[in-house]
This record gives sequence, structure tokens and C-alpha cells, in this order.
Amino acid sequence: MASVSTQPQFRYTQPPSKVLHLRNLPWECIEEELVELGKPFGKVVNTKCNVGANRNQAFIEFADINQAIAMISYYASSSEPAQVRGKTVYLQYSNRQEIVNNKTAADVAGNVLLVTIEGEDARLVSIDVLHLARIKAISSMAA
Repeated sequence: MASVSTQPQFRYTQPPSKVLHLRNLPWECIEEELVELGKPFGKVVNTKCNVGANRNQAFIEFADINQAIAMISYYASSSEPAQVRGKTVYLQYSNRQEIVNNKTAADVAGNVLLVTIEGEDARLVSIDVLHLARIKAISSMAA
């Protein structure tokens, strides 16, 4: 059930930008949820989650400004508001032209993959095969 609010869903205080500011998100919203919300309108190239004093705001950056305009236009004219986990999300253009993540290498957790291969053909699997399988999996997720 959608939450009812007296706040307007849109605030047009900024000129169009390929970066959208989202607020009223569920606490601990994850990047994948933002990508899914923006995916119907174009390619989401960057996100920044859990910002703001209550950590319920985020940014979505599209590859092209027209994709961001399409998302704002769609929800401005739709009877169904943008939602994440059933919670109404408020959208507006950001004053940013791109999302800058100020993370250092020490701030980013390393990706570790543990693979156990069993069976007769296990000796045929090399690190090169695993690397190619990973690249293929990433490519299919991005498509």
C-alpha cells in the first residue's frame, strides 16, 4: 500500500540534469533498487545511496539528459507514483551534472569469489575460464 503524503512528488527548482535527486526512500535502500527504478527510462550509469541526514535520499545518474527527463515526465503525468518497496519516492532534477563518489581504495570493500569445482572435468577449468564466465555474467546483467 502506498504511503499517503501531502508533500508534492516533484519540485521543479532545478533545470533539467541527467542526475536525479530522490527522497523519501526506504531506509537502507540499495543501488540495485535505484537501477531498477530508472531502468525503463534509459541506462543508469551511476548511483549514490543513503545520503542526507536520515539516509533516505539518493541520486541516479543517467547516460543522457533525455533519459532523466523521460523519467521525470513519466511520473509527473502518471497516476501511479514512483515507488521503492511500496513507499512513494519524490523525484526532482539535481543541481549536480554528474555523481562524484569520493571513495578511496581503502573505503571500497574488495570483491572475493570462492569457487569450488568438483567432478571429473574439474581439472579442465582454469582461472581464464572463470574470468571469462565472470565477464559474460556481468555483461548479461548490464544488458
